[in-house]
Formats: sequence, C-alpha cells, structure tokens
Amino acid sequence: MLRKIVLAGLAVVGGLFILNSTHLGSYARTAWCKVRAHAKAQVPLEYQLETVRNEVAQFMPEMKNQISALAAESYAVKKLRNEVTDLHACLDKQRDKIHAMKVELQSGTEKTVLNGRNGSVERLRNRLDRDVASYKRCADELKAKESLLEAKEAALEAERDKLNSMKAQKEQWEVQIAQMETELKLLRSAQTKSTFQLDDSKFAQIKGMLNDLKDQIQVQKTAADMWGAFSNDTVAAEKQAKTTAQVIREAEEVVGDSSDSEVKAQK
Repeated sequence: MLRKIVLAGLAVVGGLFILNSTHLGSYARTAWCKVRAHAKAQVPLEYQLETVRNEVAQFMPEMKNQISALAAESYAVKKLRNEVTDLHACLDKQRDKIHAMKVELQSGTEKTVLNGRNGSVERLRNRLDRDVASYKRCADELKAKESLLEAKEAALEAERDKLNSMKAQKEQWEVQIAQMETELKLLRSAQTKSTFQLDDSKFAQIKGMLNDLKDQIQVQKTAADMWGAFSNDTVAAEKQAKTTAQVIREAEEVVGDSSDSEVKAQK
C-alpha cells in the first residue's frame, strides 16, 4: 500500500514537472480557455443577462446588512458624543470648585467653610489635592474619548460614503441592464426578420479559405510565368505560309490602291 502511495505521489510530481518545464502547460491553459469561451458562447444571451440581473439583485441584502451595521454604529457614536459633552460639563464644575478651594486656601485663615460646613485648613488642602487628581483623570478620559469619537466619526462617514457608492453603482448597473435588454430585443427582432443568421466564425472561415485559394492561384501563376521566362525547352510555333491573295491584300491595305488588283483579278 505504501509503495502504491509513493508511486502515485511520484507520478503527480512528475506530471507537474512536465507541465511546468515544457510547453504542455501553456497548451493546456490555451485549450482550457478555448473550451470556456466555447461553452460561454453556447449560453443564450437572455440567460446571461438574467444571471447578471440576479447578481445585481443580491446587492439588496448586502446593503440592508450595511445599513443595519451603520445604524448601530451611528447610535454608538451619538452615545459617545453625549458622554464627551457630559465630561466637558463635569470638568467645568470641578474646575470652579478647585478654583474656589484654592482661593480659600490662599486666604491663610485657620478655619475654612466648604459646602456650608466648617473645616480645618489641612482638611481643605487634602480635599483640594484629591479634586485636582480627580480632575486630571477626568481630563485624560475626556481626551481619550474625544480621540475615539473623532476616529469613529471618520469611520462612520467612510461607511456612509461606501453605502452611497454601492447604491449609485447598483443604479448604474440597473440602467445598463435595461439598455442591454432593449438592444437584445431589437437584435432578436432583426434576426426573426432575416432568412438566416450569419455565423461570424463560419464567415471568417470561408473568407480565410477564399483568401488562401486566391494566394495559391497567384503563386502558381507566378511560377508559370517564371518557368516560361527561364526554360529553354520552349518551341516556337510554326507559321503557315500566306497565299498570294493574302499578301496582295495586305499590300493594298498599306498602299491604299485596290483598283489595279481588282482589274487584274477580273482578267
């Protein structure tokens, strides 16, 4: 069993080597292309047009999926935008509180009033320190969310452009299909009025055969002319002797006098 597997593997490798190292691979590809072209030519144009129409129709489910994803992303971007707005408002309030505590701490009083309650300076200082740290964390969070929001908005705009392009392309294809459908109907109408349908391949074949026959005739004619020019075996045709009457007639045609000959002929 193992031996058979090894032999089969060697046969496959050898076949691939032959295809890649010789012209057989090119011949095989050419033959395959011709087979595909011939098979495609056998498919009616109406069927091919209907296939294209079905392929274009498949864009509708894909566009619906794109719209659903776009709607979800739009909601997420809107939610993130609201969070950024809330963080801005929160930081504004924290900034005001920090400013008030800083002024209170700078006054130098031993007792402070914070949110309507009395407290020590140390307590105010600790509270200010915590609020400043909290403000910095919120500012960093705001910066990160603003960057994320900017990226999501750019991606959302790109998805909208993509969806619009898909819609425009689909509409363009539908117009082209409608135009080709009209042209096909006109073609079928013209074919039904004709007594025959011309096969372009057969026409080209006959035209090629006629051209080839014409070339062969011209070659043989040229060969015959060359043979006559270069051959030494040509025999000159013997001329038949003219009669006296023929010679006299030709002379009269040259001289232009026929009266004497007519008189002599009568005598």
